[in-house]
Amino acid sequence: MNTIAAIYVKDFKGEDDAGQIRAAVGHALETGIRTLVFEPRTYRLHSVSVIETEGFRHDADSPDAVQKACHIPIRGISGLVLQGAVNDDGTPATVLAGYNDMKLHNQLPAILWCEDCPDLSVVNLAFTREPAYSSAGEVVYRDDNGIKVKVFEGNLCYDGMGTYCMNRFDPVTGALSGESVTYGYGASAPWKLEKDGLLSLACPQVAAKVREGEHLSWHQGACTDFQTYFGRCDRLKLSNLRTYSANGFCMLTEFCRGITADRVVFKPGGNRLFTAPRDAWKLFKCTGQLSISRMEVQGVRMDGQNMHSNWLVLERLDNSREALFHCLHTYAPLQAGTMVRVYTGEVSHLLEISEWSPEGRSAKGYYYRIAFTRDLPAGADVGTLAAADCWEPERYICTDSSFINIAGAGHLVRHSHLYLINCLYKNTMNPGVLLGAELPTHSEGGHASDILIKGCEFDNCGFFPRYGASGCIGIKSSGFSGKFNKHVLILDNVFKNAQLGVHAVDADEVFLLGNRFVNVETPLLCDSAVGGTVTELGSVSGEAASLQG
Repeated sequence: MNTIAAIYVKDFKGEDDAGQIRAAVGHALETGIRTLVFEPRTYRLHSVSVIETEGFRHDADSPDAVQKACHIPIRGISGLVLQGAVNDDGTPATVLAGYNDMKLHNQLPAILWCEDCPDLSVVNLAFTREPAYSSAGEVVYRDDNGIKVKVFEGNLCYDGMGTYCMNRFDPVTGALSGESVTYGYGASAPWKLEKDGLLSLACPQVAAKVREGEHLSWHQGACTDFQTYFGRCDRLKLSNLRTYSANGFCMLTEFCRGITADRVVFKPGGNRLFTAPRDAWKLFKCTGQLSISRMEVQGVRMDGQNMHSNWLVLERLDNSREALFHCLHTYAPLQAGTMVRVYTGEVSHLLEISEWSPEGRSAKGYYYRIAFTRDLPAGADVGTLAAADCWEPERYICTDSSFINIAGAGHLVRHSHLYLINCLYKNTMNPGVLLGAELPTHSEGGHASDILIKGCEFDNCGFFPRYGASGCIGIKSSGFSGKFNKHVLILDNVFKNAQLGVHAVDADEVFLLGNRFVNVETPLLCDSAVGGTVTELGSVSGEAASLQG
């Protein structure tokens, strides 16, 4: 047994900081020493290692490739601890800074890419791009043809910078306001450098959406990419992490069984207004117990946390108990003895997997042959949808967390057994919490059931609809219409400064109990055509609500 307690990154050499860290990781793999200690400094990462992986194939915009450049790839190590240092105030003093090549709409090397690392712990680390991937400033001039922006001190300002995922903010309150000005396709032209600190943009479409005096944020690109990645890392522990700037999704956890996370923060530094042009943390096909506390998300486009698996689509019925299914994007194993929910209309049928096998792949996904312990339901046919329980959490709980200035939803939830307690959702373009599956574009499922939202505060949320759902809490699926999202308890929450409180569309068995609505025009709106049961009891609105606060 090795008696050396730790490996110190400072003791290794490499062509740059990234090479030095990779050398330390290699030594851990060779020796069995499992604690890597980082100095309290910024590690500037330039060199890369290219790995074979499918880990970035997650949506319709993902590249058709099987290689990924990474600054720090870690694969096949059990029980590893990545230990950074802390500042006097307890924040991470170790910063891993991936380079930024300043190109438009560009994918960049992942900073940290971990695969097949059970019992991995990542502690006291910060992640960023250097220079930062976003910029911000004040609109000092506009006419019908374009705008000029005075860039805030410390922000990027160069000729030809991209105009992706642009958003505007109230200059007094700092609140995200209105619909996004641009999305992943950017504006009709890039920024032009007028002089030091002043950029101009010739784009009538952008000019029509902004006003002089408003603050503006934008990114140089918006590709599907993952700055930090954890795939098949069971019993993953994340503690005291900070992301300052990212070029795509800040973080992805894929098919991890069991995650414990505390003080994971996605928040810009300096005078920047945004952290990333994509989601902060995507949870994909993660299962087991997922426990998250004191998470902070500020300034991302789109969602704070996007949580889903993918639909299994029936391709061929082989007999009454066996069928071939197809699933988009990346591969994940199924598990005999677990359940699959097979949907015929609004009705779900729980079938236990007797045995299964992978049956090859298509250009866009994988085939699974599944045999069940009993017959498939009447009406099951080609195109029938199914959701695997082993690709969803047994329980997800998020407590004491905040989601602020998000040009999407705070929590986008496409699975069951979700509990949100004492969380803050403020200035979110889409609903603070959006429950429901998606089918037409990315095939993201399943439906949301067994949901508790308790003791949370929603302030200025859902001012721009998504899938037709607005308000602080939205229950609406994309590509479906019916009573699909069920057993939702919305208890003792505060809803403030919003046109709509709860928008229950594709919903059934929803209960609102003891909530307070302050300056909310419509506390509850249901879709009578769907006809789900939505019950409201003990809520207080208007003047009485504010007096009780």
